[in-house]
Amino acid sequence: MRLKALFRVRLASLKSSLTGANRSTRKRSKAQILGFAVLMLYTFGYFAFMLYTTFDTLAGPFSAAGLGAIYFALASLMAFALMFVGSVFSAKAQLYEATDNDLLLSMPVKPGEVLLSRMLLLLVMNLLFDLIVAGPAMLAWFQAAGFSLGSFLCSFAVLFVLLPLISLALSSVFGFLLHLISARVRNQSLMTVVLSLAFLAVYFVAISRMNIWITNLAADPTPLAHAIGGVAPLVWLGRACVGGDLLALGALALLTAALLLLIWVALERSFVKTATAKSSIAKVKYVEKAVDAVSPDRALLRREFKRFAACPSYILNSALGVIMAPVAAVFLIVKRESLAPLLSMPGLGEFLPLLLLLGLCFMAAMCTVTAPSISLEGKSLWLLQSLPVTPRQVLRAKLRMHLLIAVPPMLICSAIFVVLLRPAPLDALLLFLLPSACVLFTGLLGLFENLRHPNLDWINETQAVKTGMAVAVTMLGTMGLLMLPLLIVLIFGDTVPPLAIAGGLLGLVLLLCLLLWRWLTTRGEAKFRAL
Repeated sequence: MRLKALFRVRLASLKSSLTGANRSTRKRSKAQILGFAVLMLYTFGYFAFMLYTTFDTLAGPFSAAGLGAIYFALASLMAFALMFVGSVFSAKAQLYEATDNDLLLSMPVKPGEVLLSRMLLLLVMNLLFDLIVAGPAMLAWFQAAGFSLGSFLCSFAVLFVLLPLISLALSSVFGFLLHLISARVRNQSLMTVVLSLAFLAVYFVAISRMNIWITNLAADPTPLAHAIGGVAPLVWLGRACVGGDLLALGALALLTAALLLLIWVALERSFVKTATAKSSIAKVKYVEKAVDAVSPDRALLRREFKRFAACPSYILNSALGVIMAPVAAVFLIVKRESLAPLLSMPGLGEFLPLLLLLGLCFMAAMCTVTAPSISLEGKSLWLLQSLPVTPRQVLRAKLRMHLLIAVPPMLICSAIFVVLLRPAPLDALLLFLLPSACVLFTGLLGLFENLRHPNLDWINETQAVKTGMAVAVTMLGTMGLLMLPLLIVLIFGDTVPPLAIAGGLLGLVLLLCLLLWRWLTTRGEAKFRAL
């Protein structure tokens, strides 16, 4: 019963972080719940369809070559990679860095039950990631070769039961190791950000070469078969999925059970010590020095920057566009020779600057620093509300931090675009103004949505930063606005000049910014006081 109660608390926390609901706000309406469900289904369907096209390309050739076992081994590796990357940092936060660690461990609850309830939540997350890959893989194989009842049941057991458990075991181990490493590093945020960016770099390189790999595998799957054929667990997995081999399924199940049990015992024995351990970093000797008095606005801004720098998940999830903009600029510098032929192509050359401009605006839309900034105050929000400052000053400090983080990289990237493309003066001016306006709009929309959908009951910071409704609506809302110029280009591309399209978008963005700022300085201030 205690385990069930702990797990229900974890599920409720996940639900509230996804929907933005919490004890301090009114119950969500049916329309809001339906809209959120549609948003989640759209996101899930988009990624599932992309992977289905990949597996549909491979299923036919692999089936014709009699390499079904290799096909399912490859699908399993892809599903495992997504589950592991998607949950390893969540495992670190969920298992060892939750804010209720001390509270739960002080209650008459076994530490093993606390750990198991959190691992079960990670398993739920793994199942969601797994469904995105395994579902399309099974559908593509069914259309290409079909399933017998035995092979279908075995493949279901492997892909939806054993594989998530293997990912759970390994991500829990790596979450434990990451926690130990970060506890012994002076700048924990920097270390976590660097490791996460390394994961992302590998991921983007893999995505960029995915089409080449898929084409080569579809043409000749033999090299992959030789590579996978030497790994016994992958061979068992493939045989169980394709031929319904119960012996292979049993061997894989025993291996999974042994791995999970071994890791569970090791983590359970060290859980209390690890979860309650204090940092072992040497203390810095205090040196008395004068402290300069600063204005309330500057003090609030300094406070926001310290909060931002101290939270790796905040940096990674809210400032990804800031990281991507310089990368995109460097990529264009390296590939500048390929721009000349595109600029001279009839029908494309005149629209290429607009497309690059919209690409920069899309990166601005991925900078959502303000969207979780109020939620991150959590149960300490009352401290901020009790300070001798106005709500407008608090909201303005959060917006200023957003602008100072996001605008400079966008301006640098715009300058590089101007040097490379050498556009007309008005086009060059738009290259600077429109991305900056999109940054301002994203910041204002983030504050607007976070005031309307705050999540103040989070257990760890990742929930507030990564899964709140305010973050999703801010990012997707800005991207939806940027789809309007693309629709105009597709429908009226021959009659409406690109300069007019970009100018019209700039005017619309500035108008929306004005309306959002007016709301924030009136009803927004009242909402902040009432939180």
